[in-house]
Amino acid sequence: MDCPVCKYPNPQGVTYCGMCHEVFNRSAAQTYLHAAERERLQAQGTPRPDIPKDGILDKAAVAFQTVDWPRLVAALVSLLKRSRRILVIGLGLAGLSMAAGLVRNPNLWFHLLGKKLEYAFPEKAPAQYLIIMAQDIKCWSERNGRLDTPLEQYKVDSLGNVLFEKKKAARKTLRAVTLRAREWIEIRNDARGSSSHSIPLDHSSLAHASVDFEKGTLLDRHFTLSPRLAKGLPFLTPKFPAGALRHGRTWTEPIEWIDIYGEWKIHWSGTLDWMLGDLEPCPGGSCVQLTYRAHLRPQMWAWPDWAGKAVHQIQANVSGEGAALFDTGHQRLVFMTGKTPNFSIGHEPLLREKASHSQ
Repeated sequence: MDCPVCKYPNPQGVTYCGMCHEVFNRSAAQTYLHAAERERLQAQGTPRPDIPKDGILDKAAVAFQTVDWPRLVAALVSLLKRSRRILVIGLGLAGLSMAAGLVRNPNLWFHLLGKKLEYAFPEKAPAQYLIIMAQDIKCWSERNGRLDTPLEQYKVDSLGNVLFEKKKAARKTLRAVTLRAREWIEIRNDARGSSSHSIPLDHSSLAHASVDFEKGTLLDRHFTLSPRLAKGLPFLTPKFPAGALRHGRTWTEPIEWIDIYGEWKIHWSGTLDWMLGDLEPCPGGSCVQLTYRAHLRPQMWAWPDWAGKAVHQIQANVSGEGAALFDTGHQRLVFMTGKTPNFSIGHEPLLREKASHSQ
């Protein structure tokens, strides 16, 4: 049926309008009076009075007033007195649990007292590491002191499986380890395709290196500069200051290596600025986060005969950054990654050193 007020089509049998809520079951007199009252209110501009309702706040206020508060407070005080011993024991156990959690938190003690970082290598089985180095080399011709025509571009990925083995030291207080290559593979990608080959273990670039320790503290590294094994040694064995090191401690150590690109040989020297970070969980214990900033200076050591006197002294300051994890339980480095930005001198190498402990 249609509503007589708003003409909304309602289904049959409803008692009020679904649109304006006009009631349909009023008598003729009630309907007339209701319509007259509505017209009067609309003519006067008076809003339709709201139907009074009992609010939730009013009900809550009444309920609040009916509570016997003195009796309730007395009951709670009596309960606390009877259960005082149980409450004291419970609070004591909770306090002991919190204190035990703080005592067992290694990060808390690390921040308060610091930690001494020392090296230790297994007596029988050697410590095995994987060294990955990636290089992207581009060569151009030069005209009037500017790069002119690209000559060649190739990428070289080096993968070295190396071992740290203990050896006899010169003094009883010293501990010495030797770093040797177990396998070294190079993969070259250029315009002709991809090729890989193994580097002979007796190659000069894989000459053995050694490191001396005294009571876990690194004293010295012994190596012959090379673009392979000796290049990765400083990143596998950072030199830590003596004593306990706290979060945020910084120190600097010198570093050098060489890179060879065909007939070009570049000597890199500079410093690594280390910073000690937080502890984080690692398999078998905790690891200390380490970050470094590298500040490097290149020097040209060799170049092709055809370059002759055209090669000038290199003047550049190159910086890079990296991160590492030192396992405080096994007392050796377990991960290292780093990157040195692009550097141009007749060619443009992108150098990246990565070392990760082989699980």
